[in-house]
Amino acid sequence: EATLPVGGNTKCLTSYDIYGTGDIVVDLSIYPGGVNVPDLPRIGMQMAMPGDYSLMTWLGRGPHESHWDRKTGAAMGHYSESVTKPSHVYVRPQENGNKTDVRWVALLNSQGTGLVVVGAPLLSVSAWPYSMADLEAATHIHKLPKRDFITVNLDYKQMGVGGDDSWGARPHPQYTLPAKSYAYKFRIKPYKPEMGPVPSLARYELPSVD
Repeated sequence: EATLPVGGNTKCLTSYDIYGTGDIVVDLSIYPGGVNVPDLPRIGMQMAMPGDYSLMTWLGRGPHESHWDRKTGAAMGHYSESVTKPSHVYVRPQENGNKTDVRWVALLNSQGTGLVVVGAPLLSVSAWPYSMADLEAATHIHKLPKRDFITVNLDYKQMGVGGDDSWGARPHPQYTLPAKSYAYKFRIKPYKPEMGPVPSLARYELPSVD
């Protein structure tokens, strides 16, 4: 349990159910408190993985990036891309490569081993070969450092990008995250090819621990 520096009394509760199979079910709840709490830009979690795990495969919208309010042009499907060679890179460094409505995502190395993350039911996912701090500090694409790790964002949702009138407009209300309670969860599973196809592993359900 943690207190976040937003509004003065915002609580965050994270639980981890660990199974003998190696699966870990992560359950996150957030309870905004205090006064003058603004809309939330995103709700999610972030982790780092060794840079070898740079092949991202997912079942969700793609192949290009998509957002809550900009995703009808991204068809549901099974896609793969290298985290080090995203489909689009912005000249002015900023968050990129988000995928919406993701059922599952796998981050694998050249031997096909890695981690599989399964949404319960859906996630927004992105992965970068640098950190969020790197994005915030760099003023041009050539100033982004080459890191030996992958930053992985496993989000419940991000607010929409808006911009109906050439980027001056705020996101529509239905694509915002007002300050209220939220909860989401996902399952992480270590993976190697001998375990069978990723989609089959993503479909099975673990026994309840309630």
